[in-house]
Amino acid sequence: MARWIHIGIAWLIIAAVAFVQERSRALAGILAAMPLSIPLAMWIVYVETRDLAQTAAFARATFFALLPSGAFVLACWLLLARGVPFGWSLAGGYTVWLALLLLARGVGLLR
Repeated sequence: MARWIHIGIAWLIIAAVAFVQERSRALAGILAAMPLSIPLAMWIVYVETRDLAQTAAFARATFFALLPSGAFVLACWLLLARGVPFGWSLAGGYTVWLALLLLARGVGLLR
């Protein structure tokens, strides 16, 4: 039941972003960046394993996976600000994201 509550909250926040973005881009950005899926995923790992060490390892991997996600947003921002079409900006952002994920995996940050 709690899993459905988290999913419902996530959908409400997505709806709030769609509504709020007309009034405040900053508030919409804050709502969009809220950690929703991470605590839910951590909870699922913990409930399934009841192992704090495994949950901590999951949290570590999530942290290092967030860095390429931040680079994705940065790349999209810079490309869009320079007038690159939306689709190409997303493609550039995903290219940066994938390259950094592969690099992090290659150096052992993501096992």
